[in-house]
Amino acid sequence: MTREEPLKIRSVAVIGSGAAGLTALFELLHTKKDGSTTIRYKDNGDLDDSKLQNDDPAFTKVVAFEQASRIGGIWAPSFDNPDVIPQEALDTEQYNDPFILKPKTVLPEQLARSAYSAKRPLSTKNAGDAYTWHSSGIYRHLYSNVPSRYLRNSFIPYNEEAERKAAPKNPLDPLITNGEITHRLLQFANKYRLVEHVRLNSEVVSVKKDDSSKKWELTVKLTSPDGTAQWYSEPYDAVIVSSGHYSVPYIPHIKGLSSWNRKFNSSVLHSKSFRDPKVFKNKVCLFIGTGLSGIDILQYAFPIAKQVIVSRSSGKEEIFKWLTNAANSNGIVVKPKVKELNSSNGREVVFEDGSSIPNVDHIVLSTGYHWHYPFLNPAETGVRVLPRNGTIPDCSSMVDGLYLNIFSIKDPTLAFVGVTVTSYKWPSFELEASAIAGVWANNSGLPGKEELLSSEQERRQSTGDSVLYHYYSVTTFTEYLDKVSKYLPEGRKSSDIFDSEHIDDMHASMATAERLFYQFKNGKIPIEDTL
Repeated sequence: MTREEPLKIRSVAVIGSGAAGLTALFELLHTKKDGSTTIRYKDNGDLDDSKLQNDDPAFTKVVAFEQASRIGGIWAPSFDNPDVIPQEALDTEQYNDPFILKPKTVLPEQLARSAYSAKRPLSTKNAGDAYTWHSSGIYRHLYSNVPSRYLRNSFIPYNEEAERKAAPKNPLDPLITNGEITHRLLQFANKYRLVEHVRLNSEVVSVKKDDSSKKWELTVKLTSPDGTAQWYSEPYDAVIVSSGHYSVPYIPHIKGLSSWNRKFNSSVLHSKSFRDPKVFKNKVCLFIGTGLSGIDILQYAFPIAKQVIVSRSSGKEEIFKWLTNAANSNGIVVKPKVKELNSSNGREVVFEDGSSIPNVDHIVLSTGYHWHYPFLNPAETGVRVLPRNGTIPDCSSMVDGLYLNIFSIKDPTLAFVGVTVTSYKWPSFELEASAIAGVWANNSGLPGKEELLSSEQERRQSTGDSVLYHYYSVTTFTEYLDKVSKYLPEGRKSSDIFDSEHIDDMHASMATAERLFYQFKNGKIPIEDTL
């Protein structure tokens, strides 16, 4: 399974510096030219820092581009500056289209007439006013739904005994607070000085293949605090997209939503915009969507709200059974999908079965997020987001054109980290980044294009053209692990990346999440216990 022509990749651009991007950055920096890795582990499982020095790197230039002002992605919270749904987007009545919520960035005309580099950029006074969705959706009381053991890559040490001693009466155990997750990620990044390889405030607005050089040409917009921008282009042999899946919210089209939001300002919010449950006190609250984010926010709203209503598809089973039970639990008014929001008749919400509820104060859209890559050309890359129904992608769409959720089938010098949907998200980041490093350093080669397409079609027959294509459950993740492991650098072992001996912890975490839901919902434990 080796390529006839070895890849000649020396420079790599990484788009995004969240957990996925930082993991990819670390993996590439420690891959050697001969296809081996300097990543080694001690007998206790900790990373052996003494072996990390890479004197013959496979990739001589590795740069991560981050559009925000700091690294961390969603784990760099903006507690006091949440993104909100722009009224101008709602007024288009096409707000379910990701290109309305986050359009392609318009390039200055001068870029087409002359070459600009990072050392000699094009400066413009106005950086543009396109909605960027920079802010993380993390709020102060958010805690994990995955056990601490699996909210880390193998480069971050885990000491179960020390964690228990540090918080012996932690009601969240084995779950942890968002602050703990952020701390360990930033500690990892600082220890290995990864920020030195990151260009902050830098949005990649275009990625195109240059026909003559066969390199990817990135166009970058560097935004200054004063609102000015510097634009430049830079070539790379390969590109990793690790821009995440929690940036651009999916807003389902609902009749009357735009006029409702205009009349009752701040009464409609996506779960990404939620920050403080106090807004729900003595209010009638409608939750549209009962996945993880909706149920998580609902547990804080229920004890203080006047009434809580959920709107969900009849008979729908959520990704975890306990979520379905929680959405239908005692005291919650369960309704079908919303048909119309009537802002001219006492804040009335009309449902598909003809019933209605008046005087609704708050509407929470816990409706997921878009896959959205406005900087890529689908025709050129072979990668596009498939609409599942109709012509517009939604939160259930699939990213088409990827082998193992990682490599562009059309051009494997374009790769993705973070498309796989699994509870083992952090191990999947490391697994995918390692596979990319192994293939791009020529330790292993991908099958021919026909075999790649055949593999994609085979999986689509069982999952359909939906987000299920990317999904691996707690019990099926090892299947994905086995498929990807053959591409790792020499010396890299999947057993170092994924701890398969403590899968029971994942089941225990689901039981804990369910227990906490009812405790918070019924006022048995205070919300402060999540901090």
